[in-house]
This record gives sequence, structure tokens and C-alpha cells, in this order.
Amino acid sequence: MSMEESIRQIIREENERHLQDIEKLLESHGYRKTPRFLKVPEAAEILRIGKTATYELCQQSEHNGFPCVRDGHKIRIPYNALMNWIDQQTNQAI
Repeated sequence: MSMEESIRQIIREENERHLQDIEKLLESHGYRKTPRFLKVPEAAEILRIGKTATYELCQQSEHNGFPCVRDGHKIRIPYNALMNWIDQQTNQAI
């Protein structure tokens, strides 16, 4: 291994340690990585409504534009799409 490759390897290892330290710090302050998809109860919690009401939003998604993905009996809600839908609903209410 050349001197340059050795230096690059050391830098990569240091960067990885720094990233791990940052993740630990964020976790200690309550930060969590945002999931790409939510289950209905998780979406209900974000919306501050009940699970039944969230299931109803999913059933009426063709009419109300509520973002949900069905895979057999499973329903998943894309996080970013949910946030965009909430913004749209808020802007319509204004």
C-alpha cells in the first residue's frame, strides 16, 4: 500500500468515527432517522388522529389524495408524501 493510500484509509476511518459520534449525539438529543414508510398507527400519531380515521383516509385515498401504498393487506404511507399532503391540506384550509 502506498503512502497516499494509507493516508486515504486513515482519513476514511476518521470520518467514519466522526459520523458515528454525530449519530450518537443526535440520538442522545432524541433525533431519529426519518423512516421512508410509516405504518398506519405511526401516521395516525403524526396526524394526531385515531387509527380508524387514518384507515378511512387510506380507503378514500383516490378521492382525497391521501398517500398510501397497499401491498396485499399491508398499508404503508410514504413519509415524505405524507408531509407534502399535510402541507397541501394546510394551504387549502387557509
